[in-house]
Amino acid sequence: MTTTMMKKSVICMCLLLLLLLAISRADSSINSCTRLCGNVDIPFPFGIESDCFLPGFHVVCNNSKLYSGGIQILNINPDKSHAHILQKISLVDPQNNNNSTTGVHISTAMNLTGSPFRFPESRNIFAAFGCNVIAFFNTSIPGKISDTGYERHSCAALCNDVNYIHLNGTCSGADGCCQITNIPREMQQLTSYLILDFAGFSGGLSSQNSSFLFSTLVSRSFFNSSSDLSGRDLFELFQGQVPVSVDWTITNASCHEAKLNPTAYACRSQNSECYEPYSSFKGYTCSCSEYYKGNPYKKDGCSGNIFLIISASVGGCVLILFTVLVLLRILKKRNLQNRKRKFYRRNLDLLKMEQSSTDEIVTERMKIYELDELEKATNNFDKTRVVGGGGHGKVYKGILSDQRVVAIKKPKITSESELGQFINEVFILSQTNHRNVVKFMGCCLQTEVPLLVFEFISGGTLSDHLLNHEQFSPLSFEDRLRIAYEVARALSYIHSEASVTIFHRDVKSSNILLDERNTAKLADFGASRAVTCDKNSVTTIVQGTYGYLDPEYHQTGRLTDKSDVYSFGVILAELLTGKTAIPYQKNNEVRHLVMDFVGSLKGNSLIEILDPLVLEEAKDEILEKIARLIERCLKMNGNERPTMKGVEEELEAMREKKLKVDPDDPDGLRGTASIYTTFDLGVDSLGGISSFDTCFGIDVNSL
Repeated sequence: MTTTMMKKSVICMCLLLLLLLAISRADSSINSCTRLCGNVDIPFPFGIESDCFLPGFHVVCNNSKLYSGGIQILNINPDKSHAHILQKISLVDPQNNNNSTTGVHISTAMNLTGSPFRFPESRNIFAAFGCNVIAFFNTSIPGKISDTGYERHSCAALCNDVNYIHLNGTCSGADGCCQITNIPREMQQLTSYLILDFAGFSGGLSSQNSSFLFSTLVSRSFFNSSSDLSGRDLFELFQGQVPVSVDWTITNASCHEAKLNPTAYACRSQNSECYEPYSSFKGYTCSCSEYYKGNPYKKDGCSGNIFLIISASVGGCVLILFTVLVLLRILKKRNLQNRKRKFYRRNLDLLKMEQSSTDEIVTERMKIYELDELEKATNNFDKTRVVGGGGHGKVYKGILSDQRVVAIKKPKITSESELGQFINEVFILSQTNHRNVVKFMGCCLQTEVPLLVFEFISGGTLSDHLLNHEQFSPLSFEDRLRIAYEVARALSYIHSEASVTIFHRDVKSSNILLDERNTAKLADFGASRAVTCDKNSVTTIVQGTYGYLDPEYHQTGRLTDKSDVYSFGVILAELLTGKTAIPYQKNNEVRHLVMDFVGSLKGNSLIEILDPLVLEEAKDEILEKIARLIERCLKMNGNERPTMKGVEEELEAMREKKLKVDPDDPDGLRGTASIYTTFDLGVDSLGGISSFDTCFGIDVNSL
């Protein structure tokens, strides 16, 4: 009986859909507007002739190709307000640079300013192709405040075989290709650059690939489908252009403001909804309501509503469809439960493989949360609850049923290797318990990738406090010294006192959280590696953040505890100078903090780059001790660097000395002149070398 009823329901639905399709085709046949250019559909609000488009959406058909201004459009999806465009790639020719193979080269410039388009962060990536190159891009983001007025993102591409660039199905940074997935939101323009031969390698590329060095923004769907091609193949496939995904918005009004003027309101279908996709500027998009599909910008453009079908059907069809809906809901709920069980068992098995343990030990070390509980805590992961994140996922603020406030990390993955990375993070966090390591409260294993639950730290990052003085008060020198000591304690703990030896691998100021009392908490163990007690190193694909990366690890792939020591030395330099370690461009030259700091030591001019607040509050003796400690942490040879335990003890001694006030010199003024005359920390003290090999292999004297 049930099978017969379902067949009748399907027949009723098909007949109604055919009727709606016929009406839709009849409507389009009487439309006088051109709606096709070559093989590209031109849906409203775009149009060629007058009265066929909304302001800002005029397009031109030239030689069967569709253009908006100078931008070629490949396709348009009106229901999602999405489109794909073609952007030109500019090749970098290392032979046409005054016989030099180094320096900064502009690769690609993209600018959608003045158009309704923007680059969506979820459907594009930034990719670079070449051997031994650094790629980075700059972009201005509406509403973002920074010292330079723009954001910068970078990645490095190496070659295991310098004579051949090929992706081999990946883009890891070690195969002639690197990528950046955390594209900023609301972006309309970017300029990308390449720095050639950054690691000091000689030989360069073979002649067949040397002319195909470039970096560009590219649609994720295109890039993933073409991941087995070389950079040369990718360039030639679209004749020097790549598809890029874009979104568009209507006018500069909010949904509320637009609805006040019905004649100009763009969401014309009665079965459409208005959305405001961006927060930094006004503008709205239209989308068909749930269960509808079509063009929300046209009257009656959204069709196919299941409830309309029910109301138009006879009484028997109503009952049949209701039954079908109930059955579908039951099946959906059952499938959801099956998926939860499947993910739980798979993730638990992966954890057991990671630590060769049993179910009981896994659950003893952490709380296992139900997915329903975390969805309720975040209002079903509402976008207003997002407090951080990047290309690997987002962090949400959640309130548990017992009113505890937590941070919930919801990863997103694009490959099996990234799943393994988050399983690794769960295992490592389960082995830590320290007041200066962000507290791991548990995880949810019922999702494709585990959801991680942490204590909620409300004070921002160390990077925020050092750079964003509009939102955060400057840190006193005493606070900086204490924070340095607390971070050293945390690193010393994971190196030698945790259940397993852990190398963090991504120590940087943005991974150090500060609570409401400015107590430091080491965070983000996604890139970390655990090793057994009988090992002091592990060989991995090079991973870390440019500016903090240990040069010895970068060149050898051998990760040790001394790699974290180098990164910590960079943080110490940030605390003394108040400057970021991320590279910047000055007079067509790429510079970074390590280069400037060591250069100031060589030139006996450290005072010129120190934070004025540090100079005012710190005693010369303490400054000299910290500078010498930084000097040793930044040694090129990891064996010559101190251990984190040694660093912790030195900083503890400095704090004790700082807290003891000289009764004959209560203001700490004794010896002030020496900072100008005797504070000689030259580069020769770096082991007798005459130049400083930076983290990307460039001699300081050559810069």
